[in-house]
Amino acid sequence: MKRGWIHAAFGTVAICCAAWAAYGGMRLRHAGQVERAIAAVTQAPGVAQAANAGADGGRGGRGGDEPPQVQLARAMALSKAGAYDAAGRLYNGLIHEGRLDGIGLAALFDLGNMYLREGSGGDGEARVVRSLAMIGEAKARYRMALRAAPDDWDVRYNLERALWLAPETQSAPTLPDVKEQHNIKLRDPQSQDLP
Repeated sequence: MKRGWIHAAFGTVAICCAAWAAYGGMRLRHAGQVERAIAAVTQAPGVAQAANAGADGGRGGRGGDEPPQVQLARAMALSKAGAYDAAGRLYNGLIHEGRLDGIGLAALFDLGNMYLREGSGGDGEARVVRSLAMIGEAKARYRMALRAAPDDWDVRYNLERALWLAPETQSAPTLPDVKEQHNIKLRDPQSQDLP
């Protein structure tokens, strides 16, 4: 009887270990598929294909069946290829207002970086107005990311850089003239109102 319980316990442990190994194998297989899909997106011919796919919503005709990691890689490839509108749509699709997971935070950070790159280049008066708007969008994305992950120093640094490029100054109240600040009035030493 005792030997039967030992065999049953050993069998249960063996089944649990086999199930755990099968689960790990499935996760490894999925990670390999995601890695191959990301490699296909980020290769040089894939970047040109991704830029052309920007016209159909940035999904390359696949719909929403790609894992979020692949969508993030596709958005990064679109951003590097200069298809900012399609990349922005993909990034915004990865950002969920109620829940910011690792992919959502990475999408926020990359979207802020894209806006910052787009806003910090170029000359001309019309470009200056557009660049201020882009830098403002970058600051908004960095602040959203900091609300979700306040300890992320990369986001803090990029927000500081964006604030340096386009400072947010409020109109200060009119300060008195320098002469008025230094004009000190003293009481007469023979003042009558002292006891």
